[in-house]
Amino acid sequence: MIVLLAAGLALGTVTATATPAPLLAPAAVIAKYKTALAALKEPHDFVFVYTMQQTGTRTLEQTHRVFRSGKDERDETMAVNGTRSIAPVVRIFRNRPYRYSVTALAPQPAAYAFTYEGVHRDGKHVDYVFSLSPKKRKRGITFTQVAIDGVTFLPQSVAFAADQHAARGSVTFGKADRYWVARGANAQANAPGGVAHERLAFANWRFPKGLPRSTFAMPRPLPTLRPTTLP
Repeated sequence: MIVLLAAGLALGTVTATATPAPLLAPAAVIAKYKTALAALKEPHDFVFVYTMQQTGTRTLEQTHRVFRSGKDERDETMAVNGTRSIAPVVRIFRNRPYRYSVTALAPQPAAYAFTYEGVHRDGKHVDYVFSLSPKKRKRGITFTQVAIDGVTFLPQSVAFAADQHAARGSVTFGKADRYWVARGANAQANAPGGVAHERLAFANWRFPKGLPRSTFAMPRPLPTLRPTTLP
């Protein structure tokens, strides 16, 4: 779904502003965060649209519609560089984990040391910001920061980095219906010829009670018409 995910993601890291009187003590926030993650329910069937923009070493914009049921995925390319496809390009994936779930991306206190940095305020809303350091040396992607939503105590954003290609990035989350889902992602990494940037925006979330199995079948090609000979 996103070329740079294996190397890293980035959506502007949250700016932490220290406050002399946080609403909750950091330990209480982490406790609520652990409880919220343990109680989290992820959707089994869902549909969404995402737009991908790539800049830097190349320029590309695509709009996709995605259908998921468990680990089955149907990805339809709806538009490329502003031109809408008459017939969407369809790709079917089996046994493909969803990369942007909270479960997949939420840093776990068992694996990271959380250091309180302050709060980020948006009107009356507060997010609690923690920097992260892995408790064991890790290869690949390492989470560097999490902003915990002050209402749901689920991650509002996660930032991370990777040694490979000097990648860095983050993903933001928000509520859609009764679920907590990805809202945006932004990545950058070194690539031949310069720095590659990629931005994703997720929208139009739907959560049907089920999707027909035909959703995950490849479209059949139209039959070839044979010329007929009139008597």
